Amino acid sequence: MKETVQALTKRSKALYGSFSENAKETIQALKETLRALSAYSRARAQEISTSFYVVNGILLIIIVWAGYYWLRMLTVGAGISGSSDAVPWGLFIVSFVFFVGASAGATIIGLMIYAFNRNDYKPLGTRAIVVGILCLMAAVLNLTMDVGAPLRTLLIPWFLRNMSSMLIYTTTTYFLFGSLLAAELYFALKIALGSKDERDKKIARWLAIFAVPFALIILVATEGVLFAVVKARELWHTTLLPPHFAVSALVTGTSIMILLPILTAKVVKREIVGLGTLDHLGKLLAYFIAITIFMDFFDLFVLKYSEEPEGLEILHLLTGRFSVLFVLNAGGLLAALIILMSKKGRTVRGLTIVATVALVAVMAYRYILIVVAQMAPLYPWQPEIYYYPTFPEVTIEVAIIALVVLLYTMLTTFLPMEETVRKRSSTSIT
Repeated sequence: MKETVQALTKRSKALYGSFSENAKETIQALKETLRALSAYSRARAQEISTSFYVVNGILLIIIVWAGYYWLRMLTVGAGISGSSDAVPWGLFIVSFVFFVGASAGATIIGLMIYAFNRNDYKPLGTRAIVVGILCLMAAVLNLTMDVGAPLRTLLIPWFLRNMSSMLIYTTTTYFLFGSLLAAELYFALKIALGSKDERDKKIARWLAIFAVPFALIILVATEGVLFAVVKARELWHTTLLPPHFAVSALVTGTSIMILLPILTAKVVKREIVGLGTLDHLGKLLAYFIAITIFMDFFDLFVLKYSEEPEGLEILHLLTGRFSVLFVLNAGGLLAALIILMSKKGRTVRGLTIVATVALVAVMAYRYILIVVAQMAPLYPWQPEIYYYPTFPEVTIEVAIIALVVLLYTMLTTFLPMEETVRKRSSTSIT
């Protein structure tokens, strides 16, 4: 017995020593990475033009201006927004769902690089991680605006919890996904700074691959379940909603990752990827849009032929008061798919138009799904319901977008993005 105890004690000391040594190595590696990033940022700061500070200054003014309305919302209450007891979820929740989808959809770039060995996608790899983190931040900010009290939003997963509510699971996934993206960004930056450690590359590879099923199944599909379990709303209570959320997220993320290299080439005169990569992204977008149209069609088909009063009322709203949104959603996706079917549609100009139209179409769908779904009266005697986003709501939303753009320009300027600078030629995307 004494020999067993001594052996266990010796084993424990060995494990502790190994753990302590690994912890020291990890801390040292972190310090070295931070020093390298600091040196890189200082070098980049000397190359920044005046226009960079002017544009970011304007964005900062918009953010500060919206801060006034946010303070009013904290002190006066949510009454300055257009939400009510009949329509409790408005523009903030619409944008929240949109940005969660954008964050999840951007992970498709990492999958292309590490699972399908598309090395031409590598210049977009770190940018896609940055987009994922910032869009997730924007989603949480929108959720905070809707809840009203910032502290209450942060307390929901751990203290203000109800284990029978889907909210406990969805809010927890945001923190988990954010941690996953932060780890992915750390190793991507180490590699960009010249790390030759094969372990770093292996970890970055598996984080990028794992991020896709986590984003689409655990993050976005679970968010779809949050709506699908609400039996009182005909447009929400469908098993198609979780996969529909996942596919819409891929449309959003792919569209953003198409626009980013095109806009970067126009603004800073630097090509990130070639036309072949953009063409492949266009084909991926066409595939995702086709699946989205398929799901949209059967959503409407079920509403029509189920002949439920609320479903018929939603169809009436979509062909009446909200016909513009319906055309933007259905017509926009169909037009984008038709354009992408031709080779000319996958040129720089065509992809710019298609990606923009696809983003507008998905945003219209999010508005229909969140707001229009609440417009259908639940009782025969209930009067017609209205909701219009107010000026403070719109201003705060514009400020959140401005904050995303500001942080994106700062991070992609002062952090290494693994960009490949190409010589201009007849195939230049600019």
